[in-house]
Amino acid sequence: MFTILKLYKNASLYPNTYLQIRLKSKTHWAKLKKKTGPKYKALNHFDDFYASVFGYKWESMREALLRKSKYVAVVNNYGDAEETMVYLSKTGAHCLKNLMSIQQEFHKDYPSNDAKIEKQVQNNSAIDNYVSRLQSDEISKIYPQDGSMPEKLELHEATLKGAKDVKEMKFEEPIENLDKAIENAEIDYSRYIEPAMGMTSEALYQYIPATKLKGMDDYVPESLHYSFYSSQGGEFPLVIEPETEFKFPEHLKIMTYEKDSEMHKFPEPKRSQTGVFNYYPMDGASVLPILALCINPGDRVLDLCAAPGGKSLLALQTLLPDVLVCNDVSVSRTNRLVNIFRNYLIDFETGNKWQERVMISRKDGRNFTDDQGFDKVLVDVPCTTDRHSVMEDENNIFRPDRVKERLRIPELQSQLLVNALRLVKVGGAVVYSTCSLSPIQNDGVVHLALKQAFQMDGILAVVRDMSEPFNSLSSTLLLGTGKALPKYGQLVIPDISANFGPAYVARLVRVK
Repeated sequence: MFTILKLYKNASLYPNTYLQIRLKSKTHWAKLKKKTGPKYKALNHFDDFYASVFGYKWESMREALLRKSKYVAVVNNYGDAEETMVYLSKTGAHCLKNLMSIQQEFHKDYPSNDAKIEKQVQNNSAIDNYVSRLQSDEISKIYPQDGSMPEKLELHEATLKGAKDVKEMKFEEPIENLDKAIENAEIDYSRYIEPAMGMTSEALYQYIPATKLKGMDDYVPESLHYSFYSSQGGEFPLVIEPETEFKFPEHLKIMTYEKDSEMHKFPEPKRSQTGVFNYYPMDGASVLPILALCINPGDRVLDLCAAPGGKSLLALQTLLPDVLVCNDVSVSRTNRLVNIFRNYLIDFETGNKWQERVMISRKDGRNFTDDQGFDKVLVDVPCTTDRHSVMEDENNIFRPDRVKERLRIPELQSQLLVNALRLVKVGGAVVYSTCSLSPIQNDGVVHLALKQAFQMDGILAVVRDMSEPFNSLSSTLLLGTGKALPKYGQLVIPDISANFGPAYVARLVRVK
């Protein structure tokens, strides 16, 4: 936009001088451009799906999700632990164990009636309605909706002449050879060539130019992601019991700020006198899976998807496991885990006690095997990592080239959980966790894995309800209630006053 302004400076010398200037828009052109990056695609997806599941609660969850997450400080027992706790206390932080004890006493004196009022059926119905709408949209993109499709196919009169039935029909000979017919034919781009039809690439190239074909692999229906939740049917023993064995590890020292505290960021970790960092910062919701393991002294523990290593380090800070096996299929991520251990454990690479107690494995968790079995198994599975997906484009699961990977996430998750149930001893516990709000990846995967483990391997596991022990965290973080309440686990919901998570945690105990 341009405008003409009179130039008043030296107006007496140049009375007829004018200046043409351009008025700048308040919004930069780049911001006006349609946002199509992975993080915006993720946010649009969550707006559509999570709003259908959580209703009006999604707005506050969304606002918190788009802000920086809150952290806790895991004090390093191999550094200056007591001095570090005093130092962090002066910044206004509190010991998480003390906060939980105070809150637990409060709940005993003033019991809450916030039971599971809204049943899981409401969540199921919301997801079913969403999937039905999604499938309708997918069908409308493939098939014409203008009524142009014929109701029936009509044969030419010449074809039916003198024929009493289909066997006597005489078809006219083609007047053109095959090459000329193909050259003049109009190609139907709405058709898909499926590789399973047995047609070789050589045959396809011979008759139709490859540039005019669209392979089936290029199209993956979004509703495929939700099939795991809708396929929960099937008879198998399902038992949900309250958790009675929970006990906060005596030597685990975690410092945090309370809800609505003005302080929300810890100072940078420092090297202690032993050369290791004095504390490890991590999302407060990531503490829950280790607490849910209920590790006992001498336990043999497996972290099936261990990298980048925060939860494995937290398990070691309890000083309880006799052996900790850290497994991850990614070499680069496993290197990050080793680097964390090197910075937080004294003489990790050279100390004999670490070589005996900590074992690092690089295998696909679905195929991981062990002859001795484990007392506790943590399955912190790959997921849509909701907070990262709406904040960063780098390594985003919503990138166009990762569509198939994203839609098959529940399949991978269920396979990992089933194998974890195979690896744990009878009487041992498996903790399944994600950093997603999706009921598909959370309750849906747990139900499917319990069903598959029973039907394929005869494994029977009960769900331990952690709502009672985790209620003592109410002064620190926000747990899901109502429509945001899972059936099998606990859901940490991002909240402006306590911006942890999201995280889902379910505890399963193998009984057969």
